[in-house]
Order: sequence, then structure tokens, then C-alpha cells
Amino acid sequence: MHDVIIIGGGPAGLSAALTLGRSRRTALVCDAGAGRNRSAPNSHGFLTRDGMPPDELRTAGRKELAGYDGVELRDSMVLAAEGTAGAFTVGFQDGSEAQGRRLLLATGMIDRLPDVPGLAEIWGVSAFNCTYCDGYEAGGRRVAVLGGDSGALRLAVQMFRLCEDLVLCTGGAPIEDEELLRLMVSQGMGLHEEPIDRLDERGGRLRAVVFDDGDTLECDALFLRPFTRQGSRLPEMLGCTFFEDGSVVVNDFQQTSVQGVFAAGDLARREGLPFAATQIVHAASAGALSAVVMDQEFLGAEMQHLKEAAIARR
Repeated sequence: MHDVIIIGGGPAGLSAALTLGRSRRTALVCDAGAGRNRSAPNSHGFLTRDGMPPDELRTAGRKELAGYDGVELRDSMVLAAEGTAGAFTVGFQDGSEAQGRRLLLATGMIDRLPDVPGLAEIWGVSAFNCTYCDGYEAGGRRVAVLGGDSGALRLAVQMFRLCEDLVLCTGGAPIEDEELLRLMVSQGMGLHEEPIDRLDERGGRLRAVVFDDGDTLECDALFLRPFTRQGSRLPEMLGCTFFEDGSVVVNDFQQTSVQGVFAAGDLARREGLPFAATQIVHAASAGALSAVVMDQEFLGAEMQHLKEAAIARR
């Protein structure tokens, strides 16, 4: 019986495992290896690791965990989970099972890209969704923002601070805030409202947006807010509560609505946040916090056991 079974081996899961290992708790990290940012050549915003490739960051984290006897890494996908606090069971692809007193879901989200030919080929390389992760590198380049809804307009306003040459490409979608659009255009933002035929790219690098009418817009990078879905069915399987946007509901201590089940990373958010943070530094922080809370729960139970044992000896 492991103290904690961690499902997901990204920054959230590995950070939680480190905290648990240093507390001399036992943790099983189950890693299917499909990180959300696996196509990105670099990751940003993590102090002392800014610009490190995502795979190198995960490799470094796993190497550090190897020094803790209580932490076990298993490269396998968890297909099922059940149980209650103190007695959870997870099932793997090969039919084997493992037991844990607590569960931490760090299974992430999956981006659902719009059906634009060429977008999948440049995703993570020259097409992005997070300005905090990749916006800085857009300085001095021509950038297109895709969409016409309020999220796309907000993204355009943010990117306008980071690059001097910005064009909003609605793809024919309706504009949700005409007044804001007019203000942005008056400040120098370009606008293309034609439907998009495809993205012209070479080796993952965006060269131009090609519209249905044959017009082209040469640009270097593209930003958009794609729809997302949960990276695993486990939160639903366990009975976790979700927000309307599909994020798992957690409290300030990363606890889900299911006792004994925690969630950390971009799959979950608290009530007061409008959206789940996608930066790896936030994921690592949430993982560490969840580990501290779980350790404190164990500690509380151990203290109670000591008191009960002392009373029994009297």
C-alpha cells in the first residue's frame, strides 16, 4: 500500500513526488508520457529552468526522484481508479493493480485544435495558446491571433503589448465585442475577417495564413485559445465535480469533491480563478501544495493514533 498514487508525470506530479519523498512518504508516480507541451521545443517561466526543453525538464525531475527510496516511477497508463480515502485501487494497461491511501490526479488537459489545415503541424513550435509561456519571444515579429470571440480579443489585447505587428484573423467568426475591436484597429492592429483556407508552414514554422479568397498574410507566429478536454477519464470515473469549462473543481488545498482525491496542474482550478493556469511553475506549485496537505492529513491521523495508544495503555 502506497501512501500516495500520483497519476501523471509532468511538473505537478513530479513536484508532489519530491515533496512526499522528502517527507519519507511512499509515492507511486504513474506516467503515460503524453505531456501537453511535448511538441514545444522550449518551456518558459520556471525560475532557473527558463528555456529548458520540456523533455529535459521531466528527465531532470525523474533523475532527482531516483535519490528517494520511497518514490517509485512506473511508465504505464492508468485506465481505472476506484475506492475511498485510505483504500484506493488503480488499474494499469497490463491488467495489474496498485493500492494507495490517497490519489493525486495530475493528468492534464488535451488541446482540441480548430480544423485549420497546417495548424497541428506548427502547434507548440510557432502556434501557441499561452502568452506567459511564449509571448515574450513574439517581440519584433508579425503575429496573428485567431478568433473573434471575447477570449480571442482579450488575447489580442495582451499580445499587442508584446509585439509591434499584430493581426487579428477572425476566420469568418462573428465579433463578440465590436467596440473593443474598433479601438484595437484604431491603435494599429490589423484585421482579416475572411475564412481561413490553410496555414502555410515549413518544418513546423509558420510562413503565412492563406485565406479562402486567395489572399495571404505573411507572419511568424500564431496565438489562439483552443477548446480543451480532460487528459483522462479518471476524474469523471472517480466522481469529481467539474466547472462548466471542464476543469476539475478543487479547493485552496487542491482537494477535489471526492475525499482523498487531489488534483494539480492545468486539469483543475479553484472557484475564484476564471481559468486554469497552464504554466509549468503553477503546476509544480500545486503539486507541492497537494503533497504537503496529504502529508499533514497522514500526520494528523498518526498523532491521533499515538493518543489513542497512550490511553489504551493506561
